[in-house]
Amino acid sequence: MNQENIPIQSTKSLVNASLVAVSLAMLILFTAVLPAEYGIDPTGLGKKMGLTVLAEPSSQVAKNCPGTVQVQVDNSATKSIANQPEVAAQQADALTERNDTVSIVIPPNKGLEYKFYMERDYALDYSWKTDGKPIYFDFHGEPKGAKNGYFKSYATATDSKASGSLMTPFEGIHGWFRENGTNQPITIQLNTKGVYRIMGVM
Repeated sequence: MNQENIPIQSTKSLVNASLVAVSLAMLILFTAVLPAEYGIDPTGLGKKMGLTVLAEPSSQVAKNCPGTVQVQVDNSATKSIANQPEVAAQQADALTERNDTVSIVIPPNKGLEYKFYMERDYALDYSWKTDGKPIYFDFHGEPKGAKNGYFKSYATATDSKASGSLMTPFEGIHGWFRENGTNQPITIQLNTKGVYRIMGVM
């Protein structure tokens, strides 16, 4: 082996490695970083990979991402009933009397949960309907501090609408699991009234 060639080969290897690293960095910059951080997508791959959504304001993300919800809140009633420090510590805000309308988009062949945090012995009045397609649902509650995934089912069926009133049997999280077994997204409009905190999609 000619010792004089070693530095030249090492330099060539270093230059080649540097060029490869710079090329990879530029590729990542144009296909991932710019679309995700700034919404700039010169190659078009960012949109195809769903990265441009990350650069949008949160309100716009809620409109464009399947499986997200759009919430319209009626703040006409603001009576607070949560004065216990432990509840305030566990919840981001106090439980209030609310009247809400929510649109939930469930992607094809997926399931989503939408939940509320409620105290015991409070009523949750509800009505919901799909955009026409029936959907499987399980309306249930999970007691505060429950272990091993315990929950109590209130209603289980496949339907395109339902309404009623629940008197909560315990403090905890209450709401619906819905599963879309079709190849098309299903939109649900949910109306609720009661004293609760919205946990949202879980």
